[in-house]
Amino acid sequence: MNKGYAFGFLIVLLVLGLGMYVAFTGFMASREALRAQPLSRTQPTPRPTRTVLLPSPIPPSPTPTADVVIVPTVIVPTTTPESPQPTDTPSTAPPSPTEPSVAPPTVSPTAAPPPTPVPAPAYQFRLGGPAAADPTYPNCCYIFGTVRDAAGNPLEGVLVQAFNEWNTLPPAATKGGNEIGQYNIPIGHDPVVWYVVVVDANGNHISTQTPIQFDPNVAGGYRVDWQRTY
Repeated sequence: MNKGYAFGFLIVLLVLGLGMYVAFTGFMASREALRAQPLSRTQPTPRPTRTVLLPSPIPPSPTPTADVVIVPTVIVPTTTPESPQPTDTPSTAPPSPTEPSVAPPTVSPTAAPPPTPVPAPAYQFRLGGPAAADPTYPNCCYIFGTVRDAAGNPLEGVLVQAFNEWNTLPPAATKGGNEIGQYNIPIGHDPVVWYVVVVDANGNHISTQTPIQFDPNVAGGYRVDWQRTY
């Protein structure tokens, strides 16, 4: 039993010695680290390490039943350096960019729009008045009238033609001299619808077609006047 107590006491001494050695080594390492760090305004001085001294363990009281070995807990102190405080650096605002000068837009003279072309009339001639029967006409049976220009002057040599669904008569030219601008076209005695139109030298229609319901019992002649549109 004495050898067991002696052996336990030796182990306790070894543990205490090891704990004190570790504490002393940590303390010396902390001092060396503090000495190696340069002093500056931007890096604060770390706080000194507080060494915790462990109390001497109380040797266990002998028990008659078994040998009990108590191993003390060794606390290794750690050093927590303070976080460095940011240095006051004067903030320099970036210079504002200079806006480029914008030249005023060049206004080019506006060209005058081209004149709007005036479309030519669809036909060169139009009716100079309403087509109607003339009971005072002395002869039977005729379609007659006058052809004038846009100013109202009678025209010579204008061709006027009459036709129906069965026959097409040759065109009659307006006269000159004392009867300038006048024309007359002889037609039959049958009551029928005649169409009167102004034509050119090739027989093309240069006016609208004007229908005439001819009836010899109403009148022997039907008047159809024409006027140039331009």
